[in-house]
Amino acid sequence: MRAGQAGGQPFAVSVETSDLDEARELCGEHLYPRSIRLLDRSARISGRFAFLHMGGLTLADVRYGAAIAGDCGELGSYHVNLPVAGRFVAAQGSRPITGDPGLAGVYRPVGKNVLLHCSADCHLLALKVNTAVLEDHLAALLDAPVRGRLRLAGHMDVRENPGRGHARLMRLIADEIDNPTGLIYQPIVAGRLEEAVLLSLLHAVDHQYRDLLHRPGPRCAYRRVARGVDAIQADPQQPYTMSGLARIANVSVPSLRREFLRQVGVPPMTYLRDVRLARAHAELRAADPGARSAVHIARRWGFVHHRGFVRRYRTRYGTDPSRTRRRTYRDGG
Repeated sequence: MRAGQAGGQPFAVSVETSDLDEARELCGEHLYPRSIRLLDRSARISGRFAFLHMGGLTLADVRYGAAIAGDCGELGSYHVNLPVAGRFVAAQGSRPITGDPGLAGVYRPVGKNVLLHCSADCHLLALKVNTAVLEDHLAALLDAPVRGRLRLAGHMDVRENPGRGHARLMRLIADEIDNPTGLIYQPIVAGRLEEAVLLSLLHAVDHQYRDLLHRPGPRCAYRRVARGVDAIQADPQQPYTMSGLARIANVSVPSLRREFLRQVGVPPMTYLRDVRLARAHAELRAADPGARSAVHIARRWGFVHHRGFVRRYRTRYGTDPSRTRRRTYRDGG
């Protein structure tokens, strides 16, 4: 078992077990209380479970290694089951919900859930989304209250966009669960990943507010955009997200994105990345002999993929980060 640091930071737990009761307890603790039974009484599970808790999301990588069934009552959360392999057949109230590698099953917070069959080769990525988190994010996008629960459709086609993009994001995060130095554990990145999951889910699944997501909003004054600019300039290491910057500016997320592009010339997150790049450049030029390497400096400023950082740095400053550091050493500052 491996557990990361809690206390608001992303953390994960990974377990392998052949004990059905332990598997039931794990899934109850990290997802939902449930019953589990083997469809073949002579079989034995070979379970592999990894649970990542990240803000208002839990992403689970689940493999039982045996055909199972069971139920878990009402979820109380929005939920997506994406099979990487195998298939499942379930029901939520009167709604049939099935899943295979081309079709994810989508659940609402209410309605009794019954798992009728999950194949022995089924490898699931399960996404649990806090109800208030998803609804508040949608309200911020719409700049309007969300009344009642979202009536999410029971399926998401992951063979075509936007469902394919959401599924790709789920796989990207799941692939990093057992990598303690991965991007999902970097606070400066984790918030944006969580926001990307919420946004892609709202666009990928049909619901009663979906068409409104594409509705243009009114323009806002420059002083509101300036609030976002000032916040970024004052502390660019904060794990800003689009919704967080929109709250600072007191505008909707679409208005912030549109007005930043119109008034500043680039989208908000591009502006944030450019400011961080400039701060990383300044730190490299300071060139304290005891300072961290260029890789560590890049990660500290939110550039997780070093090749991308070097490419952007070279485009903007005409040299590599490591050369900036060495040249400063050689020139004596």
